[in-house]
Amino acid sequence: MMKRAVFVMVAVLLALALGADAGQGTGRISGTARDAQNRVLANTTVQLRHVDTGQLVATTRTAGDGRFEFTGLNPGNYVVEIVDTDGKIIGLSPSTALAAGGFVSGLAVAASAAGAAAGAGTAFFASTGGILVLAGAGIALTAGVIALTQDASASK
Repeated sequence: MMKRAVFVMVAVLLALALGADAGQGTGRISGTARDAQNRVLANTTVQLRHVDTGQLVATTRTAGDGRFEFTGLNPGNYVVEIVDTDGKIIGLSPSTALAAGGFVSGLAVAASAAGAAAGAGTAFFASTGGILVLAGAGIALTAGVIALTQDASASK
């Protein structure tokens, strides 16, 4: 009976440990931020947004060579946003799908000249409606790519 109780206790502790670890993401997204003239943006704020939920996941600053990295990410679709000193989004990466434990490196994010000059359209990217439109566009693009790459031939 004692062996059985110890076995059950060990099983419960193991399940709790695995459950606690399941919430910790292991994915990573890294890349380089550039301006409209393709020059690196050193010491610039970039933020990561989960496209499916619209939630801001993380914020960091670029290194001297414009590089950034986000770690500990859960699976999902993300965009990287370049933010100016006023907190306005002036650049946006394409929607990027991240698999469980996966990594995306070499992502290029460019600030637009119009975004940097006027901040026009920033409210679109910061709004829930804008994020939903981006998510819909990402889903449509993904569906289109899948449709283009599937081989309908049964002989292959």
